[in-house]
Amino acid sequence: MRSLGKKNTVLLGLGFQALQLAWYGLGSQAWMVWAAGAVAAVSSITFPAVSALVSQNAESDQQGVAQGIITGIRGLCNGLGPALYGFIFYMFHVELTELEPKLNSNNAALQGALVPGPPFLFGACIVLISFLVALFIPECSHGAKKHSNSVSGTVTDTPEQGSDEDVEPLLPNGSIWGLAAFEEPGSQCTEL
Repeated sequence: MRSLGKKNTVLLGLGFQALQLAWYGLGSQAWMVWAAGAVAAVSSITFPAVSALVSQNAESDQQGVAQGIITGIRGLCNGLGPALYGFIFYMFHVELTELEPKLNSNNAALQGALVPGPPFLFGACIVLISFLVALFIPECSHGAKKHSNSVSGTVTDTPEQGSDEDVEPLLPNGSIWGLAAFEEPGSQCTEL
């Protein structure tokens, strides 16, 4: 990650993941599954690279929120993924319990199928969309600023008496990433 950079590492991991899923989806021989598994090992760098990129661009007091969101999304996908892909297997009449496909009315469409693994190809398409989204990640951090009560402009140690809102909002201005919408004039980007 140090020589490629965080963004390029994410792109590399997503590229290998799309290749691995497409290979699983189109593979018809046992050796193809094993070879795709080797490609999957390289694609495992994606999540640590995304976590590092988010950590670099989040403000110091929002690291937990940012990492929690990333981990929560990953957990949600780990839970919903098997149900979605099981449904896709069902829609394409792929029976995972049979070693030899039988010639009957249910598997007649599978016998002539050009694509042995539709759920994997669906996953490869989703990863390609993620790859396109990752292309728009900023090349560098725009200098995540230290948070100092940006809502009121001042830092107070003691809340005012009688105020209903004695607590600073967790996410001021709705921002959790600490990224500016546009690069500020005169700012310079450096890769860490």
